[in-house]
Amino acid sequence: GFEVKKIVEEASKKDFSHLVILNEDRKKINGLLIIYLPEGPTAHFRVSNMVLSKDIKGHGNPTNHRPELILNNFGTRIGHRVGRLLATLWPFDPQFRGRRVVTMHNQRDFIFFRHHRYIFEQMED
Repeated sequence: GFEVKKIVEEASKKDFSHLVILNEDRKKINGLLIIYLPEGPTAHFRVSNMVLSKDIKGHGNPTNHRPELILNNFGTRIGHRVGRLLATLWPFDPQFRGRRVVTMHNQRDFIFFRHHRYIFEQMED
């Protein structure tokens, strides 16, 4: 493998804004490291469960539109800090036409992450 320090140096040279590293053990993802470049902060999260969209029956097809971001229940002092770090992973100008939403919900120090699309149903007269 590669040393994280060397990866950070290379990513900083190429003007990357973030570095996201997934850790796995026995082909199962168990950790997430988010590094805000060039000088931090860095956050490490333990991943307890993950379901890929391809494994969800009847999932919607992704689009290239920038998603709307919803942060829910990040009201404490540390919650504000973590929420701001997570929010910087997405552009600040969502394209509502794509009807894409990224939701992060904090509950008892677990962060639930969902990426979904929505539709508007036509009302019948």
